[in-house]
Amino acid sequence: MPYLKIPDEFPVLRRNGLLLRELNESDLPAWYARLTDAKAASLAGDPVATSMSDVEEGLAHHRRAFAEKEGIRWALVPDEIGTSVGSFGFGNFDEPNLSVGLGGAVARKHWGRGFASTAGAAIVEYAFEVLEMERIQAETLTVNAAAARVLEKLGFEREGLMRGYRVYKGERRDFYLYALLKESNNGSDRD
Repeated sequence: MPYLKIPDEFPVLRRNGLLLRELNESDLPAWYARLTDAKAASLAGDPVATSMSDVEEGLAHHRRAFAEKEGIRWALVPDEIGTSVGSFGFGNFDEPNLSVGLGGAVARKHWGRGFASTAGAAIVEYAFEVLEMERIQAETLTVNAAAARVLEKLGFEREGLMRGYRVYKGERRDFYLYALLKESNNGSDRD
C-alpha cells in the first residue's frame, strides 16, 4: 500500500561526511560483493547471491518500491571512500498507525567505522520530521550483536524475541524486535 508522504523526487540526505542517495547501477559491484560474503549476508538475514542478476533484481525491487511509494532505500557513500559501502532504508509502511520498518546492511570491510550509526541517525530524523512517522521498528538476528548495538545507540528499545521468525538456509532463525517512538526520540543527532 502506498505511503503518500514519500516524495516524488528521491530524497538525498547528508550527515557527517556521509551521502545517502538513490541506489543505482554503480552500486551493483559493491552490493554483489557484500551478498557473496557468506558471513555478512547471513548476519543481515539475506540469502547469499549466486549471480549479478540477484542484485540487479534487488535494485529493480527498490526502484519499484520507491516509484510506487512503498519504500525508500539509500546507498551509503562516505566522502572519504566515494563509493557505496552499503544501503539502508524503509519498507512496510503502516499508514494508519504511522509506523515503518527500518533495514540495512554495510559491507564487512567497512564494519566498525560508524557508517550504520550515521546513516541510521539521518534516516530516523527523516522518518520522524519529513515522513511524519510515529514509530520505527527494526528486526535483527539474535546473533547480530553489532546491529543491536547500532539500534540501541540510535535510541531503539528491544521489545521482544521473535522465535523461529524466518527461515534461512533451511533453518528457522530467531530475531529481536526493536522500536523507536517519536515521542521518546531525543537522539536524532546521535552518531
